[in-house]
Amino acid sequence: MTLHLVTMASLIRGTVLLNFVSLVNTLGGDAEAMLHARGIDPSATTDHERFLSSTAAAAVIADAADELECSDFGMRLAREQGIQILGPVAVIIRNSETVASALESVSRFLHNIAPVDRVELVRGPRSAVFTLTTTVRQPARHDQWIEHGLGIAMDAFRLMVGDGFVPLRVTMQHPRISPIAAYKDMFGCPVTFESDLNSVHLPNHVLNEPIRGRDAEAFVLAERYLSEIRPDLEIVDHVRELTQRLLAVNQASLLVTARAMAIHPRVLQRKLAEAGSSFEDVLDDVRRGLAWQLSATGMPISRIASSLGYAEHSSYTRACRRWYGESPRQLRARRRQNEPSA
Repeated sequence: MTLHLVTMASLIRGTVLLNFVSLVNTLGGDAEAMLHARGIDPSATTDHERFLSSTAAAAVIADAADELECSDFGMRLAREQGIQILGPVAVIIRNSETVASALESVSRFLHNIAPVDRVELVRGPRSAVFTLTTTVRQPARHDQWIEHGLGIAMDAFRLMVGDGFVPLRVTMQHPRISPIAAYKDMFGCPVTFESDLNSVHLPNHVLNEPIRGRDAEAFVLAERYLSEIRPDLEIVDHVRELTQRLLAVNQASLLVTARAMAIHPRVLQRKLAEAGSSFEDVLDDVRRGLAWQLSATGMPISRIASSLGYAEHSSYTRACRRWYGESPRQLRARRRQNEPSA
C-alpha cells in the first residue's frame, strides 16, 4: 500500500507555530521579536483559520534554535504541540477505525491545513516505512523543520497505538544536530543520520491496530466538515508570483492581476478568500518580503518605497513599522549590519 500527498502551496495554518511563543519565552527568548522579524503576526500562531508563509514558519523555528542555542528546538516544539496543531485532521486521527484507515484519511484531508510536505507510507513484507519530504520554499534550514514534523508524526502514532509505541528505527537526511539523548527521548529507538530518507519504520501489524476510545460520531462530523473545505492554495502562489513581476513595472493591482489570469477581479477575490487570503494580503506579503531583501542592499529608502509600489514615502514607513516594528532606515541599518560581507 502506498499513500501520497503532494502540495505546492506556500501557505500553512497558523497553528503550525502553536505554543511557539510560550516555549521561546520559557527558554529565555523574545518570541514576539522573532516572529515580527519574519513578518509573522504572533496572534496568528493560535488561530487555525489564519495562514502563514510556510517559508517564514520554517525560518522562525530555525531562528529560535540558533538564537536560543537550543539544537533540539524543533523536537521540543513538536512535544509542546502534539497533533492538536492539525485541527480537525487530529479528530480524524483520534477517531478512525485503525491506524491504516487514519493514515488514509489524513492523505485525503491534510491539504485542508495547507501542508508543505510530501508524505508517503509504504508497506513492505515485514515492516512499513512512513516518510516525510519537505517542499518548503527556500527554508532557512530543513533540519529543524524535519525534526519538528517527525516529532508530530510520533505523537500521532503514540496516540493511535499507545504511549508505549516505539518505532523500529528513524532515519533523517540531515546530519545530527543534537545530542543522541534528545533523539532517544523523542523516538525511543535508534536514529540514523545522513540517510536517504526522513522516515519512521514500524512493524506492519501496527497499521492494523484498532484505535482505542474512538468516537465514530466525532469521526463522521470531522470528515463532513473537512469534506466541505476546498481551499485552493495554489492560486495564492500564482497570484504571489504575478504580483512580484507586476511590482517591477508598478502594475501590481487586483485588476491587472486578474486580467493576467483571464478571470474577473471578483472571481479572483472569491478564490483567494476560499484559500483564506485576499489580494491585499498577498500584495502586502510580497511587499514585506521585498522590503526585507532590498533593505539589505543599502538601496535608498525612496527607491525601496517606489519598488514596492508606494506613491508616498509615508505609506512605506507605516507598512514597515507594521511589518517589522521599526522605521525603513532602522530596518535597512539592521539588515546591512547582519548581511555577511562578500
